[in-house]
Amino acid sequence: MLRANVGLSRKLSRNYNSDGYSINLDAEINAPLDDPEAVLERVQELFHLAEEALTQEIDRDQGEAAIGRHDEDQPALGHQPSRPAERPVNGASHQPAPAGNNGSRQGQDEPATNKQVQFLLTMGKRLKLSTPQLENKVAEIVGRRCGVYDLTKKEAGLVLDHFTKSSSGNGREPK
Repeated sequence: MLRANVGLSRKLSRNYNSDGYSINLDAEINAPLDDPEAVLERVQELFHLAEEALTQEIDRDQGEAAIGRHDEDQPALGHQPSRPAERPVNGASHQPAPAGNNGSRQGQDEPATNKQVQFLLTMGKRLKLSTPQLENKVAEIVGRRCGVYDLTKKEAGLVLDHFTKSSSGNGREPK
């Protein structure tokens, strides 16, 4: 009796975040060892089965049907600094959109991820920006005064896009 273990994995990146998916199948191959074509055919069937299962899992987690699940509040992994619910911005107050807003801003008020914040801080160091200079650049880009830890995912993405496009290879501060 021959056994085969087939494993596949994929990493999908989006908005400076990534998700990893993997599957391993273990099966007996009911083919005689003196028939290598039959053995290879069975192994190929296992790979195709693993690919299909992995694709279905990714679609279940990333596809259209998953959008509603991702918008629900989920506990954040790792340490994230506390974020004030209200912060003065040029004399006005900035508050998150109230619940029950018919989905018009769904997902836009989620806090920036740790990876986004760390990458912003790294970009600031590469560009030799002090913390106040970095926060001034952030304010110019997003249109409101805030620290890097107070950005939403969308805002952090905008700032990162601006920094990576503006500093692509020239080592100078973005304008």
